[in-house]
Amino acid sequence: MKKINFRLPDGLAVALGLGLLLAAGLFAAFWPQGDFSDFERRYLASAPSAPSLTDWKTDKQVESYLSDRIPFRRVMVGIDATANVLTGRRTQLETWPVNGTFLEQPVAGDVDSLARRLTQLDEAARKAGAPWRVIVPTGHGYLLHEEMNALLRPLYAAEAPLYAALEEYASHVKLGADFNAQTAYYATDHHWSLQGVYAAYRAYCASVDIEPLALEDFELTSFEGFYGTTYSRSGYPFAGADTLECAEPAEGVHLTILDDGTEYDSLIFPEHAATYDGYAVYLGGNHGLLEITNQNAPQGTLLVFKDSFANSLLPLLSAHYSRIVAMDARYYAGNFSDAIAAAGDVEQVLYVYSLDSLLNDTMVARKIGR
Repeated sequence: MKKINFRLPDGLAVALGLGLLLAAGLFAAFWPQGDFSDFERRYLASAPSAPSLTDWKTDKQVESYLSDRIPFRRVMVGIDATANVLTGRRTQLETWPVNGTFLEQPVAGDVDSLARRLTQLDEAARKAGAPWRVIVPTGHGYLLHEEMNALLRPLYAAEAPLYAALEEYASHVKLGADFNAQTAYYATDHHWSLQGVYAAYRAYCASVDIEPLALEDFELTSFEGFYGTTYSRSGYPFAGADTLECAEPAEGVHLTILDDGTEYDSLIFPEHAATYDGYAVYLGGNHGLLEITNQNAPQGTLLVFKDSFANSLLPLLSAHYSRIVAMDARYYAGNFSDAIAAAGDVEQVLYVYSLDSLLNDTMVARKIGR
């Protein structure tokens, strides 16, 4: 069969390209889309204040602006992401839909680096003069890796030595069979679900000889229509919403954001549920240093060093500790020693980090040894 080659005439191709750019400019001028994209969780490019046809930097700004304002852009992003999925390639925004859930990239790191970081955790806890535990939730991608295709499976399976190394540490909290791929995570977000965090809570309580409460003993709230950040970065248009579920003690808790001194009598903030950052229903989002008190709790002070995974865990733990001081190195101006000083007399130290944060978060690396 004779091969047929089809090629648009150069003039027509240029005309189509210019027409598309013109359409984008008109669309941006007459149908503004706002400065923030809820779908992609990012700010759209702003129009250059003084466009120039001779300045390369300005040209790039114009290009970015028009590409962000092109008509039906969300549809085009979805088509591109779908094509990448169907052809077995990564999506442009580097998340993967697998079995109806959206996954972060595999974690890069090695066992030696993990050992050094755990040594630093031990040294920081010694400064606080208290025993310590570390919770590193098994990643959703690793939990699902045996169900993946031949291209993705080895990427996540490579995390196995890291999780195996964690198991060797006495201070590592083993999450157990209740923490599983089917229930432990949201489908559209990389954070653990209420079932996942409750499994972590029970495992922690067992590791420090505290009797856990039944889930029904907490005040439970749920919010429909939750789409997390992993889904938003995928560009993939086909996904069902999650139900965001929360638990906190029914009474007695008080939250103080030590960054600015604001105070609240609740750990759950329903006003965030319908926003682009629905996970901020927990504690009102991420904060550098916060304090939770509970006049009804039997234990003393718990000092927590954390990333966002701990936001849903702290309300459960607040049922047992009269005072929790929690530091997030990404948002806290001080270092670990400053947080230890702020906590005062500490009964227990807890680290809650995803594997990626534990190994690769530069703010943790900079501040833990100071």
